[in-house]
Amino acid sequence: MANKPFQYQAPFPLSKDQTEYYLLTREHVSVSEFEGKEILKVSKEGLTLLAQTAFRDVEFLLRP
Repeated sequence: MANKPFQYQAPFPLSKDQTEYYLLTREHVSVSEFEGKEILKVSKEGLTLLAQTAFRDVEFLLRP
């Protein structure tokens, strides 16, 4: 079996993100400062909502 010559390809070619996103909620998130930098804080309730929504979406969108 002959080996093909190596041809470099960028591992993650960048292009415009065409993913359709939707807003889950405006609640449960805030911006705070830590060591002079802004960070996003998400409450426990926000993480729970995110996990529940993710499981629901996976169950629906990836069904056979």
